[in-house]
Amino acid sequence: MKTNGHIKLSFFSIILAMVLSSCCDTSIGKYEPKSQDEREIISLLNQYQDAKNHFDIERYLSLLHDKGEFTFECGRMVSKASLIKELPGFWTEIRTGNPAFIPMIHECINGDYYKSGELNNPRISINNHTAEATVLFIKGISRVLLYVSMIRENDRWLITRTEWGQS
Repeated sequence: MKTNGHIKLSFFSIILAMVLSSCCDTSIGKYEPKSQDEREIISLLNQYQDAKNHFDIERYLSLLHDKGEFTFECGRMVSKASLIKELPGFWTEIRTGNPAFIPMIHECINGDYYKSGELNNPRISINNHTAEATVLFIKGISRVLLYVSMIRENDRWLITRTEWGQS
């Protein structure tokens, strides 16, 4: 019977750890920037999240650097020019909810395949006119890291690279 008690305690501990870890997430909307650059980067990430969640292609693309490289679909890296061509059809499929469009391989499922989501727990590193941010994309029980590289040009931050972590 002692073993049964240990199993219950272990199970309870795992559930408690999962609940506590999900309760401690900080939305980028509630993040307190430490500098003006961080404030502008958080604003950029908020705009990025909002444009994606509302399928606003023009606003979404306006946040991306013309010479950048961006994760698309199942981790394929594409240029902004490719996104201009491919994103409308991709987002149309996502909006229809066509289950055949979602990859069968779990590792391919990332934030690109959700109609909406929330960015949380930003970690930002700024080095002069470049910056790196890591944010946690959350939709329901799905949690995947998004790595974002940025550059400051003409007094404005632009995204130069996006890449999804492991789901």
